[in-house]
Amino acid sequence: MRRGKLSWKMVSSTLILLLAGSAAWTTQASADSTRSMTISRIDGPAYIQQSGGALRIQAYPGMLLHEGDTLVTESGGAVLSIQDEGDEITLAPNSEIRIKVLAGGAVQSTTKLELMSGQAYTSVHDLRESRDVFEMDVPGQKLEVKGTQFFVIINPLTGIPDVAAGAGVVKVSGTNPQSFAGKDGSPVTLYPAQQISLTPGVDPSLQTPTSVDISGLVHQASPDIIKAIIQNKAQIDRENQELIEQQKKQLEQGQSKPSGSSASNGSNDPFLVSQLEDLQKIQQNLNALVGNVAKEASSQGKIEKSKLDPLIEQVNRGIDDPNGKIDLGNVRPFDPTVGLDPQQEAKRKEQEKVQQELQKKIQEQIQQQQQQIQEVLQQQQMQDILLQQQMQQQLQAMIDNILKTIAELQQANQKAAEQRATQAVIQYQQQLSTEEMKRFEEEVRRRNQERIQMGGQQPAAPTQPTAPTQPNLPGGSMTPPVKPPVDPPVDPKPEPSDIKAIFDPGIPEQVPENTPHQFSLGFHGSESEKDMKVKVRLTYSSKSGSSLDNIEYKYQFDHSDIIPGQLENGGVTLAKPNGDAFTIEELDGAPISFETSWPHVGDYHLKIELLKDEEGTNKPLVTVDKDFHVHSLTTETSSIDDNALKHRLYVQGDWIKPDTELALRINLNIADGEPVSGAMFKLLHGEDVIAEGTTEWGYANLVLKNETALTLGLVDENGRSAEGANLTLQWIDVEGHVPENGQYTAELQWMGQSGESEEPFSLGKPSPIPFTVDFPQEDTL
Repeated sequence: MRRGKLSWKMVSSTLILLLAGSAAWTTQASADSTRSMTISRIDGPAYIQQSGGALRIQAYPGMLLHEGDTLVTESGGAVLSIQDEGDEITLAPNSEIRIKVLAGGAVQSTTKLELMSGQAYTSVHDLRESRDVFEMDVPGQKLEVKGTQFFVIINPLTGIPDVAAGAGVVKVSGTNPQSFAGKDGSPVTLYPAQQISLTPGVDPSLQTPTSVDISGLVHQASPDIIKAIIQNKAQIDRENQELIEQQKKQLEQGQSKPSGSSASNGSNDPFLVSQLEDLQKIQQNLNALVGNVAKEASSQGKIEKSKLDPLIEQVNRGIDDPNGKIDLGNVRPFDPTVGLDPQQEAKRKEQEKVQQELQKKIQEQIQQQQQQIQEVLQQQQMQDILLQQQMQQQLQAMIDNILKTIAELQQANQKAAEQRATQAVIQYQQQLSTEEMKRFEEEVRRRNQERIQMGGQQPAAPTQPTAPTQPNLPGGSMTPPVKPPVDPPVDPKPEPSDIKAIFDPGIPEQVPENTPHQFSLGFHGSESEKDMKVKVRLTYSSKSGSSLDNIEYKYQFDHSDIIPGQLENGGVTLAKPNGDAFTIEELDGAPISFETSWPHVGDYHLKIELLKDEEGTNKPLVTVDKDFHVHSLTTETSSIDDNALKHRLYVQGDWIKPDTELALRINLNIADGEPVSGAMFKLLHGEDVIAEGTTEWGYANLVLKNETALTLGLVDENGRSAEGANLTLQWIDVEGHVPENGQYTAELQWMGQSGESEEPFSLGKPSPIPFTVDFPQEDTL
């Protein structure tokens, strides 16, 4: 059995002593104290990569994220919440976001995020009169928020981010201003109902904001983002109304620009107005923004009517003003020209026209080049056809020569056979007497007469053999020519298929009991196979005799609606939501997300088959066999000797592999949810002692290096549950320092690693245990 394979993140003893020597037990928030972010909702597979580590951990609702962590969503979106400030970030599927800074104190909080790919919608607390900082980096640019609502869409092909403001102000500046021709790039201010496309590496001040392109926005945005915009209508309208009222007061005082705006903003300033009538048009435009988004989402079919109508009804219940409610049948049109400087807008349109003409010329050049390439390809195809014809002619000539040779051989063989027959007759006749010769000739004449009567025609005159001592005799050779046998035509064998199965992520080999067993699959074939109609068959079987009845599953194809069901005879055939078969082209990549939940521990086998969608087709094009293991591990805790810092752990396992190496992961938090760093824990089993301190994020990993599930007593050689193991977990003193009095929670999570796999896996759901500290601070443990 291999040892030392566990890739747990460990804290060195030196760092532990340094943390312990400082005021590590202090839980009062300082000016630079860390904060946390909670995953409040997940709609599909998502993974966390923690700061400084390469291991990806499966995310789950309620999980805490900390500074330096990265969240990656796949087929579903997610919602993140920062509870202390009430901020919320909605992520679309296939998004990646990193937490750069999460710090805060009594005076100021700082939140800095980096959206590396995908789409995000942010609903941030009002920062207009606050010292708090909320920033989001996108490729090559930085977004500083002074408002509440904005969203970002990063084009997956070009990498260019589009930013749009729903309420409040967003200031855009380069992440490296020195790269912009050696000058400090002036931030571009984005106002409500405006958007901007930010080319990475280009000075933001050279990129002009425009009014929101609602049709284009809805076309690009995922349904998660559109729903978030609609859900926040009341807050968007409320903040925009406050901005309108502020500008109204400024107009009455003789000002024509909002406070804090700069002259460099140019035509993107929506409040370049000189009279209240213009301001009223802006107000009507802002009030119609969300309604037009909802109407466009309905027109484009981005959200089904059965889901959109209840969403609008829920949003309208939170809006008191009847004129502010969403009515898809009566939505005021959105005017993209309202509030813009006519001269600047005309100049921008002229520049846009020049740009369009340039793009048209470039497109024409591309088309010409494509046409030239097409002509070259056609010439090449003609040459290939001519070459193929020549090869076919040469091949036909070879075949003709072969057939001619065969015919000549057959003719020569026939002639030789006739000569042998004639010689045999001559030899036979030479042995006959005169009387026998007469009878022989009479028999020959009789047979010839019978042939004439049966065939209705005179037979050809037989060849008379001659012998040196005999006269010419009637008859001759009657041996018909012999033709070589001809083999029946053989159907050509089907060409071998190049179709290959694709999994992303792969099928997990280890899964805890009653925990989703999920993976994504697809297939990739050659160009000639892309239109082939196929079906996908999944068949489960139990190697340990567990029941497969009522096993629930659900799957999703290409981000469509989730299809639930129950296995029948351990199997299920997958199809598109409308019941049609797939094509190989539709299955390219891994567009099918499949998930089951197993209520019974044991060993299972999964067979995945790709079949042609034809009547009576049974032989699969592709077959994938995979074994996986469902295990269970429970932990019962109780305090020892009324010591709140010392607990007994009684651990039982079922169907855990005997060679599984174990580690206990501890996440320590104080009552308000803040992580506690520098806390030292030790885990005792017999004479073995493992000690480890919590990191700055409150985590400690206690690795049972010399123990496996078998030696620990969790299982026997058959992998079944044994008597279990008793361990002791103690929060210990470090050099005379004791924790501050209070209520703490330690979340325990058993992890395992088995076989040749380098990746640790969860052995069950986390279980929290309380630690109560209530004694004089000068005492020691």
